[in-house]
Amino acid sequence: MEVSRTPSTMYLTQSKYIMDLLKKTNMIDAKPLSTPVSSGRRLSLYDGEPLSDGTTFRSIVGALQYLLFTRPDIAYAVNQVCQFMHSPTTAHWAAVKRILQYLKGIHDHALIYKPSNLHLTAFADADYAGDPDDRRSTGGHCIFVGDNLISWSSKKQRGVSRSSTEAEYRQLAYTSANLSWFRNLFRDLHLQLPPPFLW
Repeated sequence: MEVSRTPSTMYLTQSKYIMDLLKKTNMIDAKPLSTPVSSGRRLSLYDGEPLSDGTTFRSIVGALQYLLFTRPDIAYAVNQVCQFMHSPTTAHWAAVKRILQYLKGIHDHALIYKPSNLHLTAFADADYAGDPDDRRSTGGHCIFVGDNLISWSSKKQRGVSRSSTEAEYRQLAYTSANLSWFRNLFRDLHLQLPPPFLW
């Protein structure tokens, strides 16, 4: 992780790590893409042909998981490919390559932290029955202190929701639990925060 700062701002990035990963996968000259996943397309266990050796797939997906420390923009895409570690196929490998192509175009982007108010704000969302194999929903959240992003997640929900409303409420409950944890952490640090906003 690389940290750079000015008197009022701190930048966190993993630019060198991304470039090393692109070299390792022979993707350094790949055409950059503007999104990490294809719009409207869901990966399935049955897409593509099985890879003869899934070792490289697992290694690269593991490296992408490490990138999530500074790249919340790929959280959903990495969550999707992580679900196929046990039996990856050519379609899953193509999805990994798309993430790498996306990273190629924005390898120097960074998380920015600057002085801000101490107010917790969270955003939560979930799809409905997004997985074509088990019909489970995927939910995500991001939590800010003032203008600074401090927590993010994209995760498949444990149960099958009967409606889009149920999927959304499950995600709101999960995000609320995370907000509560952060409020307790700040309370332990003797910082009294106003009630958080959850969107």
